[in-house]
Amino acid sequence: MTRRLERRIACEGQLSLPAVPGMLDDYTSRCEQVFAALGRKLSEAEREQLKNNLASQLEVAFARSQRSSITVTYHAKVGGLLNYHVVPQFSSIEQTYEGWVNARKPPYFGIHPDAKAIAVAQQALSPQASHVLDIGAGTGRNALPLARRGHPVDAVELTPKFAELLGQTARQEGLSVRVICSDVFQAGHELRQDYQLMLVSEVVSDFRSVQQLRALLALAAERLAIGGKLVLNAFVARDHYSADDAVREFAQQVYSFYLTRPELTEASRGLPLLLESEESAHDYEKSHLPANAWPPTAWYPEWSAGQDVFDTPREDCAIDLRWLVFRKTSRA
Repeated sequence: MTRRLERRIACEGQLSLPAVPGMLDDYTSRCEQVFAALGRKLSEAEREQLKNNLASQLEVAFARSQRSSITVTYHAKVGGLLNYHVVPQFSSIEQTYEGWVNARKPPYFGIHPDAKAIAVAQQALSPQASHVLDIGAGTGRNALPLARRGHPVDAVELTPKFAELLGQTARQEGLSVRVICSDVFQAGHELRQDYQLMLVSEVVSDFRSVQQLRALLALAAERLAIGGKLVLNAFVARDHYSADDAVREFAQQVYSFYLTRPELTEASRGLPLLLESEESAHDYEKSHLPANAWPPTAWYPEWSAGQDVFDTPREDCAIDLRWLVFRKTSRA
């Protein structure tokens, strides 16, 4: 009777899976289990076909954007065969953050500026003569307070809505903030070559390769004045940690692109940049922000500790968000 009953069951549904190609075997098993629970057990040949379909679409989606997914839509009529379709879904970084504006209430990244950014900026003898380049400025969490201190600020922001909000606030307050709505690597003609401070906060976590970091460091070597500081935060893996492709791909999905120690060293090799200091961003900000400003956002403590990638206690996480401060030592 049970076998006859299964033939009378109709079904339809949808699975949305993050585009992590390294999870192909897991995703294949998950889909197979769902189909079997609905009375549509796959043959070995059907399972192999499913796996091939998933593999091809995962590769397409992940290559297009780290903010991508695949959707598996399935349906079966009474007494009929199961039909399914695998379709990639894409979302660029700009679209993702534009979605934050529509779906979340501000502030999107916190209210108070990064304590590390302010600490380095305070080393300048004359803020008015200390030009700042804020890359990935968002809505101005760092750019606006630095401008209020007297620094002339060039704020580069990729997301048009964020750039618009930042520009509005700067104009209302009469602040010296020049907003450049662009990818920083496409904004060369608009950038100075004598910045005293170059700030890159919560940006490298959206990168996809070590080559992007290399390009960023090369840009700093070109655009900073001699003695100028590059202040950036990035996830760095613990010594001797090696990850498989699935971990690296998933880390990109959750805004946590990371580097190994050898990769970090290689990215700066040959450039006139001296790494002056490095420390845990989580610990530094917690210790130096005003008591009422910690945490900057509800998601910051776990994210900065690497726990968006690894569901483990903080001390067991293989990656950690680090503040890195480089000083330009000579001409590029």
